[in-house]
Amino acid sequence: MLTRGQKAQKNPQSTPREIPFNYTSAGDRQAIAFLLGDDVVRMLDELRDLRVTGRSARLLMSIIGEMLIHRRNPYLFQELVDSAARRRRLFERALSDLEVIAASADGETRVGSIVAAVRREVERFRKVVAETPDLRRRMRRELGAVVGVKNVLFDPFALVSHATDATDWRLHLPVAVVTPDEERQVAPVLTAISELGLHAIPRGAGTGLTGGAVPLRSGCVIINMEKLNRIRGIAECQFELDGGRLEKAAVIEVEAGVVTEKAMHEADHHGLVFATDPTSEWSCTIGGNIAENAGGKMAVRWGTCIDNLLEWRMAMPTGENITVKRTDHRLRKILHEDTVAFEIRDESGRRIDRIELLGTDIRKKGLWKDITNKALGGVPGLQKEGTDGVITSAVFVLYPKYPVKKTLCLEFFGPDMDEASRVIVELSKIFPLPTEGGEALLALEHFDDEYIRAIDYKVKATRPQTPKAVLLIDIGGQTPEEADRGIGRVEELLRRHPNTLMFVARDQAAAERFWSDRKKLSAIARRTNAFKLNEDIVIPLEALAEFARFIDDLNIEEERHAQLLFMERAREVLQHADLREDDGQFAPKVPAGLDLCRLFGNRISEASGEALRSLSIVEELSDELSELLQGYPQVQEALEAAYGYIRDRRIVIATHMHAGDGNVHVNVPVLSNDRPMLERADRVVDRVMEKVVSLGGVVSGEHGIGVTKLKYLDPQILEELSAYRRKVDPKGLMNPGKLDDLELLKHIFTPSFNLLELEAHILQRAQIESLSRKVDYCIRCGKCKTDCCVYYPARGMFYHPRNKNLAIGSLIEALLFDAQRERSTDFALLRWLEEVADHCTICHKCLKPCPVDIDTGDVSVLEREILSGWGIKHSTPVTEMTLSYLESRSPAFNRLFRKTVLQAGGAAQRAGTLLTKPIQPENEPPSLYPLRMLRSPVPKVPGETLRDVLPECGADQVLVFEPEGEASSNVFYFPGCGSERLNSSISMASIHLLLEAGARVVLPPPFLCCGFPAHVNAKTDQYSSIVLRNSVMFSQIREMFSYLDFDACLVTCGTCMEGLEAIEAGRLFGGRVLDTAAWLEEHGLRLEGGGRALYHAPCHDSLHAKAAEVIERIGGFGEVTAVPHCCSEAGTLSLSRPDITDSMLQRKREAIGEAMHGASSAVMLTNCPSCVQGLGRNVDMGLRPKHLTVALAEKLSGADWMERFRRQAAAASAVNF
Repeated sequence: MLTRGQKAQKNPQSTPREIPFNYTSAGDRQAIAFLLGDDVVRMLDELRDLRVTGRSARLLMSIIGEMLIHRRNPYLFQELVDSAARRRRLFERALSDLEVIAASADGETRVGSIVAAVRREVERFRKVVAETPDLRRRMRRELGAVVGVKNVLFDPFALVSHATDATDWRLHLPVAVVTPDEERQVAPVLTAISELGLHAIPRGAGTGLTGGAVPLRSGCVIINMEKLNRIRGIAECQFELDGGRLEKAAVIEVEAGVVTEKAMHEADHHGLVFATDPTSEWSCTIGGNIAENAGGKMAVRWGTCIDNLLEWRMAMPTGENITVKRTDHRLRKILHEDTVAFEIRDESGRRIDRIELLGTDIRKKGLWKDITNKALGGVPGLQKEGTDGVITSAVFVLYPKYPVKKTLCLEFFGPDMDEASRVIVELSKIFPLPTEGGEALLALEHFDDEYIRAIDYKVKATRPQTPKAVLLIDIGGQTPEEADRGIGRVEELLRRHPNTLMFVARDQAAAERFWSDRKKLSAIARRTNAFKLNEDIVIPLEALAEFARFIDDLNIEEERHAQLLFMERAREVLQHADLREDDGQFAPKVPAGLDLCRLFGNRISEASGEALRSLSIVEELSDELSELLQGYPQVQEALEAAYGYIRDRRIVIATHMHAGDGNVHVNVPVLSNDRPMLERADRVVDRVMEKVVSLGGVVSGEHGIGVTKLKYLDPQILEELSAYRRKVDPKGLMNPGKLDDLELLKHIFTPSFNLLELEAHILQRAQIESLSRKVDYCIRCGKCKTDCCVYYPARGMFYHPRNKNLAIGSLIEALLFDAQRERSTDFALLRWLEEVADHCTICHKCLKPCPVDIDTGDVSVLEREILSGWGIKHSTPVTEMTLSYLESRSPAFNRLFRKTVLQAGGAAQRAGTLLTKPIQPENEPPSLYPLRMLRSPVPKVPGETLRDVLPECGADQVLVFEPEGEASSNVFYFPGCGSERLNSSISMASIHLLLEAGARVVLPPPFLCCGFPAHVNAKTDQYSSIVLRNSVMFSQIREMFSYLDFDACLVTCGTCMEGLEAIEAGRLFGGRVLDTAAWLEEHGLRLEGGGRALYHAPCHDSLHAKAAEVIERIGGFGEVTAVPHCCSEAGTLSLSRPDITDSMLQRKREAIGEAMHGASSAVMLTNCPSCVQGLGRNVDMGLRPKHLTVALAEKLSGADWMERFRRQAAAASAVNF
């Protein structure tokens, strides 16, 4: 109902859990074994039948539940550390309950043993909690001396967001997170961690799919490498190729925290290709790519990470830095018959080792991906999954970009995957590798019909069928003729395959649309609320058809199992129906219903795969049972619930693959709160792995081994890796338990809520049920972080939605515990939510890339409303005052506020900024709020507002502006607070431009606010009042001008657009809400001129990311360069949390500096009045922000456009409504 895995239907056969507060996938036996060992589990099993009242068992399970939840939940753990009263209650209660259990043992020695084991665990945990403050002081001192105190994190948000990766598997919380600023800090911090007696785990983006960055032992410090995100540049190196030929090629040097997509974009900007492109390129980092030996769609052409690496630097567990360099790179992927060499040098440049590998050491013969040889001859770092040191930077070979690239989409129809498999194999053969000139196969990506349904794929063929699979292909050529020749090869091949249809992307935009489907595949986990078993395997291409048939058969088998299971459940429903008021008429129906179940069960057992998939048999049974049970709604509903329960829990195997190299990704969505389903899915995966090995394949090609695949790895491979680790890491500093402890799979768990009625009521009472629903489907992929305004590692901001969703889940768990065990009804733990809620500009940029459609902007507003409802939300006086000003329609109050706060207050703030500059910290916001407000100067506001130059207009009047000639159209222009009261030149320019375009302009009464600022500040009553007022007023205005045919409702502000769309203002005025500049372009505005300008896209973009096209079509500005990142104003966020916006401002200043290329001044266009304010804080850089409408007015009417507007304004007439 609320979070991952929970369903409303109850499982009639499920064994009730006895451990309370166990909101995880772990059953009681697993949880007890993890905490107390297998012997305690055995003794509890033996004692189960000796229970009388069960009181001792309940007390014992309660103690275990409390120990477990405090160990895994960082918010509850922090509460223990902070509160002596909590510690006393927890531990005294536990020890007291143990005395009660011991006293009732009646001499049973096993009870005594169990009590002793639990008492030891309680005392051990009490010691951990008591020693935590001192440990943190020591870590702050020792680690802070290396990386800076601000880069040593213990807060619950940091701990929970580093407790897992994209898998959501967990075991231990880290004790700290360290975020080094410089590469040189990594080796010393490893030494410091070792001297503290702790362990280290390197981590990049946390996008791993095997649990590689999950702490598997207590006492682990996560080294987050995301701050090491500098691209050091592109250079040229000379290489000796096959046959001794020398050739120069480009290489790129990057730090380990560089996001892969950024490296790809940098290479692309220079006409080059960065070829290591894993599917998570939007989020994953270079260090992780090397540690996993990642691949991607371009691996079919250029290979995986090992094929494209030239050299890399590492910090070793001994505290030394080394450099590993490949000495014989041939500017192509490694072939099976190759021998490749690596040299290892120390910091002085002295060679300390040379390692040679055969191509078959790197990849098993017949495979194009294989990362199972973990030792890899002792080559450091590469595919070691962070177990032998920390990769800090690297140099990759770049390749010339193919000038011409064509994208194809193949849709396969038919009953099975046989034809698709044959096509893939034949495609690989007609584009042999490596390609020496001519057309080349650059990408070959497949996904099956399970994915087709999951992502709502739009079928391109006109056949009334769902394709069995889709194949996306990129073909490159040096000329259009070569690319077309490549397409011709595919066409020729497909003549032999009538069930395969081909579609060619017309242009780059169409190609991007084709590939956008590939990026949505994570949505497969939506059915099971964001959890899945995700395995990647590699098979020989020749075995692809057999493997596809195996998966098909496995899916049919699981479908048959699910339908037969429904037969069993239907029989149980009929046999145990409780009809107390029945007059005896139901009893004769039971045998008839059981006969139906038996008959249809036989049909299902013998049915074909096609019949099973169509659900025709089970639906026919459902219909007949429904008819039979007419008049017994309780039984019918029970049958429907049983059917829904079984369908939700059927095992479905979905596959997609990097088809050119046989790398198949096998995904099994699973409800993590359903232990039988998890176990069955695990058995299915075991069978898949067995089949892969039997076909000559391997169990991983790019994801790594991590935790989930360790049991499938050859013991000899594990021993070789262990021997290597003992050599380079004799103290066992790095990633303990990883790639060596086969018992871990018995202990790892994932959060999963199985809520009782009481717990569901608690969340409803706390008003966070809907919050839980909104983040329920997060799959932790990290696509949201790329454009997130509050993700800025350089300033310690890691608040992208993925991390925030992890924190929300942990907070919900803590609230449930607190309400029940602490009997707390004030939900004080919600105070931790405020930091999560504050870190959001409500820009909604995260929604578009999210494969499961989570809008964190909406989530953040809901969080703020919850906090406000409980009286926990803090709001600064200046924010409250500003919101009151925006709501007020009083001319007197508006004049007073402008004179005192905006003008006099602004002058005082600018003076204060100048005076306090010497005492401001350089690279971080100050701790005091007044100093934060003085970090950057606010720009001056214009001397007069729009209403100062317009004719008198009352609260129940509109102003109507007539163009000089006959009006060609009618528009309703809503200026909003920013364009009317703050930067009034924007509204003046807009009205002027509209009149020049021949439009009649209707302007609403003075001082109207769209309500958006109140909405995002959780001022629910204020927002409701504004919305109601505007809705009534707009309806009355439209009724007054019913004789006019409006073309649009126009705005010059993105938040106003959102606010007006919320009340459907467009429906009243022309059917749409549109940006003024877009309307002007649409109605033929064209300008002459040139020059250069910068452009800033607002978070709330009224031009919907199409400003470049609009500006280009209008003309007049020459070259316009977009500058990324938020302006930092973020509406009232700069008033409420200037510490957050200061970090955003510094990032924007860096981007502005890069875009200005050393120029002393530059104009920056934007289409948001708040952004004009935010960008105005950079005047010291020579930046002159200008709203697009103001710039257009200047271009159209010259520098004296304002005088012309005044004459136009004077002719406006007020009309009552």
